[in-house]
Amino acid sequence: MYILSADFGTTSLKLSIVDESLKIISSTKQAYDYDLINDIWCQIDPEVIFRAFIDGLGRFDIDPGKIDILSICVLCPALIAMNRDGKNLYPAIIHLDRRSVKQAKRALQIVGKKRFLEINGNLPFPGGISFTSILWLRENQPDVYKRTFVFGHLNTYLQKIFTDKFVIDPTNASFTGLYETLKWGGWSRELCSALDIPISKLPDIVPSHQILGGLKKRASVLTGLKEGIPVVMGANDTSSAALGAGAIENGSILNISGSNEIITITTDRPIPHERVYLRTHAIEGRWLILAITTGGCALEWFREEFYREMDSKFFYEEYFPDFIKNRFRKSEIIFLPYLAGDRHNITQKRARFDGITLDTGREDFLAALLQGMFEPITMVMDIYRERIALKKEIILTGGMVNNAYLDFKRGIFKDFCFKRVKECSTIGNARLALMGLKHC
Repeated sequence: MYILSADFGTTSLKLSIVDESLKIISSTKQAYDYDLINDIWCQIDPEVIFRAFIDGLGRFDIDPGKIDILSICVLCPALIAMNRDGKNLYPAIIHLDRRSVKQAKRALQIVGKKRFLEINGNLPFPGGISFTSILWLRENQPDVYKRTFVFGHLNTYLQKIFTDKFVIDPTNASFTGLYETLKWGGWSRELCSALDIPISKLPDIVPSHQILGGLKKRASVLTGLKEGIPVVMGANDTSSAALGAGAIENGSILNISGSNEIITITTDRPIPHERVYLRTHAIEGRWLILAITTGGCALEWFREEFYREMDSKFFYEEYFPDFIKNRFRKSEIIFLPYLAGDRHNITQKRARFDGITLDTGREDFLAALLQGMFEPITMVMDIYRERIALKKEIILTGGMVNNAYLDFKRGIFKDFCFKRVKECSTIGNARLALMGLKHC
């Protein structure tokens, strides 16, 4: 049996063919760009993402017609306003977007911090919790809002193409800010009423492992996939990665190290906090406590601005490992890691270096950057260290998993050991597919 895993990320799509023993047979990757406007608007045309899916399928040596089941995971949030036919009426507003600060502050005044945390488990962080983008569209794009039949996330858009259904799973629904995350419930009538967002404009909530039905003829013609193959609902990429990594038990820790640094803690009881995100796990009855900050993208920005004489290969393969091993020392400079804004605060901040003197060199800046990047991560660990029996092993995955970076992390997380696991989202998608077939 061939399982097609599609991992739709912020800047690229990874397609993999996996067999029933979870062995990866073949993989391909398609890059795409998001649009950054006025430094705080961050959006992407979902048609570009779907085109990457079609193009990626064409790069496999294996005939797409031989694939037996499709399972996806998606970047989250990526809010999309759609008409009755599933056509997007506006670009997808993604998690890096910070345009809806005013709407977030007003929502917090209306509902209150306590009720948001009691129902959804999250405060309305702009971009990170997508209903603030709905409110922004209502105020700034009233025609788009009026014509919208459904507000969903990227998986809603894709599943409308694949199965002709407007659906969303609980892991994505958690990050709308309108879902009853703490009790694995449904759309919160209280929150929707308070914010004047009609539940009728929201998609149906479906478990991540559920098979939605067979691939529709139109999607088959567009993609080359066989008409009628089962399509799994899927999850957001972080939750799928947690499943693929085996981070299922209470206290399991997953560190996804790539363009962003993400830490998740699996818990068997929801413990919301105003400085972190809480979402459902892909496994029912589990939740993920989550923090996110700039990671590899911050390091790459620093390389491009401060090490222009070095090409990427030399910097990452020779200079950076040597720096970590031989010259890294704790910097007296402070770096505030908000290059993409503060994802854990309604009031947005900008990144900056403090404590610079005439003796400051670029390696001092580099050391400060590395230290500051992990502040949101260590903050989460400190908050929950006394609340959850944390495992002593951190599961590590992602594109920034290399020996030099790992040596640095061992200095940050001195009480923990690391276990490397590859292709977590791909394996998570495949596991959801097998779960779906089992429950058919």
